[in-house]
Amino acid sequence: MQVTEDNRLLIYDGDTGEILAEHPLSLHRKGELIRNNNHGRDRTKGIQAYMDHVAERFTDSHGARRYLEEIRRQKPRYIRDQLQAIERSVSEATTESADQALAYCLKRSLYRAADFADAVKYYMDTAQRQIVEKPNESNIQLLAQVDPAKLKIKPQIRGYETYKRILGGR
Repeated sequence: MQVTEDNRLLIYDGDTGEILAEHPLSLHRKGELIRNNNHGRDRTKGIQAYMDHVAERFTDSHGARRYLEEIRRQKPRYIRDQLQAIERSVSEATTESADQALAYCLKRSLYRAADFADAVKYYMDTAQRQIVEKPNESNIQLLAQVDPAKLKIKPQIRGYETYKRILGGR
C-alpha cells in the first residue's frame, strides 16, 4: 500500500506491482466509508451476455430483452448496476410477479431498476393478499350447527312510533 501526496491510497499486488485498487483518503471525516462501486459489480460477464442471462429469467425473454436494451440506451453508464438490481428483484419474486412487473414497466415506459423492483413488490404483495383473502373452503368449519329453519325467520318490523315511545319521545 502507498499513500500519495494528493491523499490517495494505492493498493498494489505484492508479486506483480499491479495497482489493484485506488481510493481517496478521508482525512477530515473519521469513520467515513469510501467504497469503489466496481467492487460490488459482477464483472465476470460482458454486458450483452449479462443482459441475455437476466432476460432468460422471464417467461417473455423477447420482451425482457427489449426492456433491458432500452435501459441500456437510456442509462449506459449504469447498465451493470441496473441489471444487478433487476436480477436481484427477479430472484426474490415468483415468475408470475416478475412477468407482471415487466409487462407493467413496458406498458408505462418505466425504464429503471427501481421502478421494476417497486412493480415486483406490488405484484408480490397483491398475490399474497389474494391468498389471505380467499380462504380454502375445505378449511372452514362451523363452530356450531345452524338450524336451517332459523335462517328463514324474518324479524318483526315495527313502526317508527313504537321506537319513539320506547325511547321516551312520546
